[in-house]
This record gives sequence, structure tokens and C-alpha cells, in this order.
Amino acid sequence: MGSLMTDDFAVRCKGCGFTWNTPAMADGLRILGACPKCRGDLEFGTRGAIAPAPVAPDVAAAAPHLVLGLPRI
Repeated sequence: MGSLMTDDFAVRCKGCGFTWNTPAMADGLRILGACPKCRGDLEFGTRGAIAPAPVAPDVAAAAPHLVLGLPRI
């Protein structure tokens, strides 16, 4: 059985290892500046549309539900 880890991702958390695979999620996570699950550092991969912007995120205005949308049930 092959490994589920791949180098083809949009964003990966360096803390918990969770990955996101769409450019839209990469854009939202750039605004957050940290993993919404564990607050770890983010690594942007090959599926991320653009390089991360070197700006300090406004954490108060970038709550995860405002940037990423409401969770699906």
C-alpha cells in the first residue's frame, strides 16, 4: 500500500501535517497566516496559486470561519 503523503499539495501545516489541496484554500490560509487546527506554521506547495505575501496577518479580522467559510456537516 502506498503512502498517502504527497508533494502535490496547496498548503501543508508544519505542526500537525494536515494538507489542503486547492488554490482557493491556499488563498484563505495566506490571510490567516497559521493553521486553523493547531496554529502551526504553513508550507505552501505546488498547487498554491501564488507565493505567500510577506505581510503580517490581521488575526482579529481573519477568523477561520470568515476566511474559509462555514464548515460542511
